[in-house]
Amino acid sequence: MILGSYLSRLWPIFFGLSLVLFKKKKIFFIFFIFIFISSELLIFLSGERAAFFYINLSAIFIIVFSKNLAKLRLFTVICSMFLILILSLINPTAKERVIDKTITQMNLLKDNKKNNESIIIFSNEHQNIYISAYKMFLDNKILGVGVKNFRNFCKDERYFVNEKKVCFTHPHNFYIQLLTETGIIGFLFIMLALIYFCIYIFKHLLMKLRKKKYFTDFEICILSGILIYLWPFIPTGNIFNNWLNIISILNLPFLIWSRKFFKI
Repeated sequence: MILGSYLSRLWPIFFGLSLVLFKKKKIFFIFFIFIFISSELLIFLSGERAAFFYINLSAIFIIVFSKNLAKLRLFTVICSMFLILILSLINPTAKERVIDKTITQMNLLKDNKKNNESIIIFSNEHQNIYISAYKMFLDNKILGVGVKNFRNFCKDERYFVNEKKVCFTHPHNFYIQLLTETGIIGFLFIMLALIYFCIYIFKHLLMKLRKKKYFTDFEICILSGILIYLWPFIPTGNIFNNWLNIISILNLPFLIWSRKFFKI
């Protein structure tokens, strides 16, 4: 699953750089298209559900906001989905984890009214973690409980859910973790980054409708990698984990370089 997580986060950079370096070399470019499709297959086979969501989120972002990459990215997505379908029929293990297990855990197929059961946030475990974390936030709104302290405060009976202890190393969502461990003050940093991101993407969309552009296609690829980091509605790792931050911040130097020195 770690392989899938790495691939999904590095894929936007790899995709963007291949356009810059090999766009005019058809043989190399065809080879890299094969690698793109293979990467999506590997992410699916890894069984990492968040990574599979991220690669598709990145694809949708590129298709919607890029100028010349929509057809190429759509082609790779269709090829990947076709091969994933074949693999699912041959070996259903990955499908059972990525799709079937997700549908079951979120209670999406049950008759909720008949069984008096509501849709669950990702899974019972995730939902209980979020409830426990929210209780901590209510008691420590300004500064939170302290960085990496969720694992310690979850042992307090005040934060039990249904009279049961819900203890993990972190709350499994960047935004909820920042609210819980750093309070409103820490949470503002990531919210400002998300707002800043949305403002400029909206500006790019308006210019695109006028047949202009604010970001190049290369920058759209890099921004899709930043979107993976900023997307709020998905279970995540620990925001204070070194490799997660390094691999996400790795997008920024390429974006800064492109804005200052390079245009496709």
